[in-house]
Amino acid sequence: MDEKRVKQARFADVAACSQRAERARALIDQIVLDQKARGNSHFSSSVYQDEPLLKTGRQMASYLPERYREMRAISRWDDSGADGRGRWLSESELFWRQGSFMADFEDDCPYHGNFKSYYPTYNAMSDRQLRGYFTWRSHVRAGEVPPAPDAFALVYVYELLCGIGVDSPVRGFEALKWFCDAWDGEGKDIKRHGLTWLQDYVVYHDLDPKLLAQTPSMEFEASLCTFAQALASYRKSAGLDKMDEPSDTVGAKAEAATRMTTARKRKSGPLPRPDADVASAMLDAAARLSAHRIDTDEFYREHQDDMRAVTASVLVRLDQHHRSTRGATLVEVLFGKRIEMPYTMFASAVFFEERAHADAHVTLNPLRSYRCTKGLWTCDRVHCDQGRNIKLGNILREIDRRMRIAWEWPRLLDEDGTKTPKYLQKMIDTEIKNQLEWSRAHQPVRIDIDLSKLSGIRSAAAQTREALLIEEERGDATESGSALLESAASVAGVDVPSTAGSRPAPPQASGPAPSQESPSLAKHVDEEPRAAATRPPATLQGGPFTPEQASYLADLLAGSASPRVPEGTSEDMLVDAINDAAFDLVGDTILDFTAGGVHLIDDYREDVEGYING
Repeated sequence: MDEKRVKQARFADVAACSQRAERARALIDQIVLDQKARGNSHFSSSVYQDEPLLKTGRQMASYLPERYREMRAISRWDDSGADGRGRWLSESELFWRQGSFMADFEDDCPYHGNFKSYYPTYNAMSDRQLRGYFTWRSHVRAGEVPPAPDAFALVYVYELLCGIGVDSPVRGFEALKWFCDAWDGEGKDIKRHGLTWLQDYVVYHDLDPKLLAQTPSMEFEASLCTFAQALASYRKSAGLDKMDEPSDTVGAKAEAATRMTTARKRKSGPLPRPDADVASAMLDAAARLSAHRIDTDEFYREHQDDMRAVTASVLVRLDQHHRSTRGATLVEVLFGKRIEMPYTMFASAVFFEERAHADAHVTLNPLRSYRCTKGLWTCDRVHCDQGRNIKLGNILREIDRRMRIAWEWPRLLDEDGTKTPKYLQKMIDTEIKNQLEWSRAHQPVRIDIDLSKLSGIRSAAAQTREALLIEEERGDATESGSALLESAASVAGVDVPSTAGSRPAPPQASGPAPSQESPSLAKHVDEEPRAAATRPPATLQGGPFTPEQASYLADLLAGSASPRVPEGTSEDMLVDAINDAAFDLVGDTILDFTAGGVHLIDDYREDVEGYING
C-alpha cells in the first residue's frame, strides 16, 4: 500500500509540473505576439551564445597578455641571413631585440616574490616575474623606485645601456645616473659597477667629460694630475729638469756642460724656495692621495708655510733620486706607469650594439684616454688602486713626525714600525734644516717704542735748539711760543701766565762768533729759529707734558666731555703717553677709561693743574 501511494504522489507531481510549464509557454507566446511588447528595447534579433564565467584566481595567475606571447615568439634562431643562412642569436642580441619590442609597454600586475640571476634577462624570468618587472619599470619611469629584486634593477640598467626606451644619449646618462643614485637594494652589483658603466657611457657616446667630474675615479685622477704637474713645475724652477735633457737638445757643448754643472749643484745644494702656489697645490694633492692626512692636524694649521715648503722640497728631491736610480719618476714609483691596454665597454653587463662603433679617440683628462679602432677599444691610463696610497702616506708621516721634533711641538708622532730608508731620512732632515735657517733669516724685525721716553727726547731737543739761538732770535721764538700756548690755553679755558723773559739765559757758546761761521752753518743756524717760530713748543713752562698733552689735560680740567685730540693721533695712544709721563712724577696713572670716556683721577687734579699752569 505504501509503494502504491508513493507512485501516485509522483504522478501527481509530474502532472502539476506539466501544467505549470504549459501555462508558462502560453504566457510567453502571449507576450511575444503582443505588438506593444514587441517594440520594447528588451527584445531584439540578437542571438546569445554561451559565455564563460569570471576567471578564478588560479586562472588569473597564469593569464598572460598577448604582447608577452609575441615577445616570447622572438626566436633565438635568425634565418634572415645572407644566402638563406641562419644563425643563432647571442643572449645579448636576443635581449636587445625583445627589449626594443617591449620598449613602450606597461603593465599593472605587481610581483612580490624573489628573483635572482647572475646575468638576468627576459628569458630568465617566468611569466609572472615578467609581468611584475614591466609593472615595476612603469613606476621607475614615472620617478618612483619601489622595492624589487636586484635582478629587476640590473635588467633596467641593461636596457639603458642598450638604448632601450632612451630618446638621446644625454637623457640616457641622466636616467642611468639618477637610478644608480636612487637604487638602494641589497645587492652590490649596481653600486660596484654603476660608476664604471657611467664612465663607459660618456666615452661610448662621446659626451662632455664634465659629467663625470664628481665621480671618485675622476677626482682621484684630477688630484694625481695636479700632483704630477706641481712636481714638474718645481723641478723646472729648480733647474733639475736640465739633468734629464739629452746633450743635443741643450745646445753647444760648453753651454750644455755649464747647465749640467748648475743642475748638479742644485741637486746637492739647497733648492730654491718653491713658489707658494706650487707648494700649496702639491701638498693639497698629496694629502688627498695619501693614507696619512697631513693637512688635518693642529701642527699643520700652525705651520702651513713651513710644512708646504719642506714637503715640496723633499718630494722633488725624492723624485730626482728615483729618476737617477730607477729611471722612473716619483709618480710612477708610487702609482705605476701609464699604459695602453685593451678595454671592454660595459664589462659585467648585458650589452649589444647593433653596428660596430666608429673609430674614435676620447680624452677624459690628461691621465686617461680611450681609443676605438675597428670596433675594438683600448684605454690609456695609470693602472693602479685608486684608494689612498700607503707609500705616499708613509713619506708624509715621516715628514710630519720629524718636523714636530724640530719645531719642539708638544704632541709628537710615534714611530709606526715602518722602516724609512736612510736616504729619505737625510733628505727630510736637510730640508728641515734649510727651512729653519730660512725662517730665522726672514723673520720680521720687532720694533718696540717706549713712549715714556718721548718727553725726554723732546726736552733734549728743546735744549739743543735753545743753545743754537742768538739773543734776538730767542726773543722772537719765545714770544711766538708763548702766543701759541696762550691760544691753546684760552680754547681750553685755562689761564697761562706770560712766559716772556722767564726762560733762563742760554749758555755761552764756546765756538766762533756767528759772523765767523761757514756759510752752510750760518744758513742752518739762520733757518732753525724761523722753523721753531712756526711750530708749538715741546713743553709747557716747567711742565713735563707736550702742548698736545697739555691741551688735552686742560680740556679735562675744564670738564669737557670730548677733549681735543691732535689730528693723526689716536686717543688711546695720547692717554697712554700722558700716563707714562705722569708715572715718573706721581708714581701712578692720572687718566682712567670709564664708560663715559676718559676721566681725570680727582686725587691728582691739583698736581695736573700745577704742572700745566707752572
